[in-house]
Amino acid sequence: MRAGMSGSGKAMRDEGNTAERRTAWLVIALVAAFAVAAIAVQALRREYDWWHAPLSFYLAGPHGGWLVAAYCLLGAGLAALALAVRDVTAPAARYALTPALFVGGGASLVVTAFWPGSSPGHPADALGELVHGLSAVASFLLVGLGMLLQSLGLLRDPGWRGAAKPLVALAALAFIALWTHVLWRELPRGASQKAVIALYLLWALLLAWRLRGRATAPESASAPASRAAPEPH
Repeated sequence: MRAGMSGSGKAMRDEGNTAERRTAWLVIALVAAFAVAAIAVQALRREYDWWHAPLSFYLAGPHGGWLVAAYCLLGAGLAALALAVRDVTAPAARYALTPALFVGGGASLVVTAFWPGSSPGHPADALGELVHGLSAVASFLLVGLGMLLQSLGLLRDPGWRGAAKPLVALAALAFIALWTHVLWRELPRGASQKAVIALYLLWALLLAWRLRGRATAPESASAPASRAAPEPH
């Protein structure tokens, strides 16, 4: 009887690890696809100076559909990443707010993609400008706060503590870069915005890579307990 229960528990852990490993690889692929789409569309759209043009300028017009799709897939990937990490961390490392921030940030990213705002040659009405402005701010803030909270939470899980330290540093750097972009208006708007985006992508890539490693390990010290214990609020 005990052997059967032990075998069943191991099978469930293996199934969970497989799902989390797939999620990790999916997020890695989505981050890479977003970067490729952003670089390719900017290279093809020679009417804009990438140093000064924000990424949202490229959402409308030729080849913009590829970037819209990349925005939407990245938003879904960020939400999936937060949920997968929650499943393999100790209860003390979980915060109910963390996945909510990523889900909200991912949804805001989708809205931003479908309401690109005005760009030279592609004007938007007042409602479009308002929706784009609010959703863009929400996506940066919600995901940035989620990055900080997720990274700090991982410090409370002994199995993740080593990985958490660079994640905390990268999340803090990204948040500082965001506010530098917002407040220092003399910076080139395109380059400074894309530097912030690059830091966000690097953080997601690093977390997904560490999740892949945790899910690949035969046993995770925190995963079995995390699936059985309630989540703190």
